[in-house]
Amino acid sequence: MKESTDISKLASGLRNFLEPRDYIIYNLEVDFDIDSQLLAIRGLLSRNRNADKSISDEIKELKERTCYLKGLAADRAVDEWVDQIYYSTYQDAAHSMSAVGALAPFYETIFFQSFKGIGKRFYSAKKHYKIHDRWNAAQDIQWDCHYVIANGRIHKDIVKGIFQLSDAVGLSERFPSDLKAVLPALFTYRNSMFHHGFEWPVEERERFAKRIQNEGWPKDWFSVATHNDNPWIFFMSDNFIQHCDKTIELVLDAIGCFVRDELLTKGTTP
Repeated sequence: MKESTDISKLASGLRNFLEPRDYIIYNLEVDFDIDSQLLAIRGLLSRNRNADKSISDEIKELKERTCYLKGLAADRAVDEWVDQIYYSTYQDAAHSMSAVGALAPFYETIFFQSFKGIGKRFYSAKKHYKIHDRWNAAQDIQWDCHYVIANGRIHKDIVKGIFQLSDAVGLSERFPSDLKAVLPALFTYRNSMFHHGFEWPVEERERFAKRIQNEGWPKDWFSVATHNDNPWIFFMSDNFIQHCDKTIELVLDAIGCFVRDELLTKGTTP
């Protein structure tokens, strides 16, 4: 009896020592280094912020110079100031692309590998699940969040696939409340930037501007440079970048706690 009690205490102590994300690493056998990737992403974002501040300071200094210069010198200073503002727009776009290019794939691999691990580690192909559209598909499709399954049809939609799978296994309620806004905003912007570059086709700019409004995404998530009062280049704001970074932590905690509390402790199945 004493031996059993000691083992129980040891297990309890180990549980308190582990971080929620450790349950993802050690129980789902994911093929990526969570912490190292996060450090690299945050280093990139920090360097971008420093570069943005540097060019912002330079633009401010140039503007101040135009106030006390005269004649040809003043004209040159104004030209240089305008050029720097123009260039900074493209630098902001490049930094925005690098931010979404780091953040969106990281989100994607967290969900993809976590769901694959949950299916492989905790659910067998022969197990009888509660009725759900996902369980009518092949095993590989069932746990691939890139796909959504409805009325017997399968199509690609990673955002809907993530939430469909999360609902199916009872994970959704653990996610941060605004994740259903964060993911569409992040992946939609990623797709537009990587398909069209910095300057999207006019119809794509108009479509994205309308989606921001229709979806009710917070106004401080994206900023836009305009041309003739029309949308020109969209940027992820630093507020949204930082929010995505914080949301990553909440998502990792949610999945880790789900593995710990439901799958390992209760052995819950869908």
